Amino acid sequence: MAAGGLAIEGGPAVRTAPWPPWPRWGAAERRALLEVLESGRWGRGGRAVPEFEARFAALHGARYAVACCNGTVAIQLGLIAAGVRPGDEVITSPYSFVATAHAARAMGAVPVFVDVEPGTHNLDPELIEAAITERTTAILPVHIGGRPADMDRVNEIAARCGLRVVEDAGQAWLAGWRGRRVGTLGQAGAFSFQSSKNLTAGEGGMLLTNDEALYRRAWSWHDCGRDPEGAPHEYAPAGLNLRMTEFQAAILCYGLERLPTEQAIRRQAMDTLSTGLTGVDGVLVPGPDERITSHGCHIFMVRLDESGTEVDRNWVIEALRAEGVPVHPGYTTPLQRGLPVCEALCRTTIWIKHEVLLGGAAEMRDVVNAFAKVLSAARTAPRTSERRLD
Repeated sequence: MAAGGLAIEGGPAVRTAPWPPWPRWGAAERRALLEVLESGRWGRGGRAVPEFEARFAALHGARYAVACCNGTVAIQLGLIAAGVRPGDEVITSPYSFVATAHAARAMGAVPVFVDVEPGTHNLDPELIEAAITERTTAILPVHIGGRPADMDRVNEIAARCGLRVVEDAGQAWLAGWRGRRVGTLGQAGAFSFQSSKNLTAGEGGMLLTNDEALYRRAWSWHDCGRDPEGAPHEYAPAGLNLRMTEFQAAILCYGLERLPTEQAIRRQAMDTLSTGLTGVDGVLVPGPDERITSHGCHIFMVRLDESGTEVDRNWVIEALRAEGVPVHPGYTTPLQRGLPVCEALCRTTIWIKHEVLLGGAAEMRDVVNAFAKVLSAARTAPRTSERRLD
């Protein structure tokens, strides 16, 4: 290939500099872990977990918080505490990590999937009512990639039909809808702190709520059936040990200090990408929504335009990676087959993850230039790749 050609075919790459590493840590996290180690209180009874609960709740405008061992059980805690029981149906999104569905299935509930919106990747609220049956008890919207779902319509339908709303905010820390933080827009909201997340301790989860009765039920279930203010050996008839450790909470407390600044960097990067990629032929960029007052900035999602010449996404991703941009295909299989919009999104979506966004607005020029370079070549000479990408 002549000079200036695609890197995947021997030309120079758009970018050779590294992207910010993830996860981030430093002397503060080292000290925090050592303090927990030397305290002798590694689990229940330490001070890091309640401190993290209080700070995370305050940052999101919630009255109550229950820290737990991972994001999947945070969803499950929310469903259980909201009154979902075995055999009940929970309406949710097919474009999500499988844990969204597993959380319902593991407690004996039945996830019912409705299709998503092409421009947002979120649950299509216009399809919810047709999926409601006499067994439906809850709606589980997913704020995918950190973009809030249409909570106006979700809450309106839920209120009219007597349903509970538990938000899967596992990718949406500090995201806002009409000035309110996600996780406080329904009866409860579940967050994740797994290794890939913007706020991480390797694993961990949090349930937020403003409902005292729901909080007490969730707390009891996550702490072996205990009451949050009861004696240590008084138990409810059912409960599990789903508690967060002091080591997790200590790391998360320091990550929480950096989170607002890091999210601001990511949001500026997303704005730059949105503007720059809008001018790239063959790329569809998420549209704005004035009701979204802040994005969770976990993933910036774009789609390949299938209306013109067909372009093979796997080849595009390989070519972008060769140009120095570590993109990802995202979810390649819907949680339920046969939903046409979700099927199309699983075929055409490309993810730009939060660690790339941490490069900042200026670094996003490399991303835009790489997309322009690769899509220009791909539209004129489509390739096919048999390689599986993840």
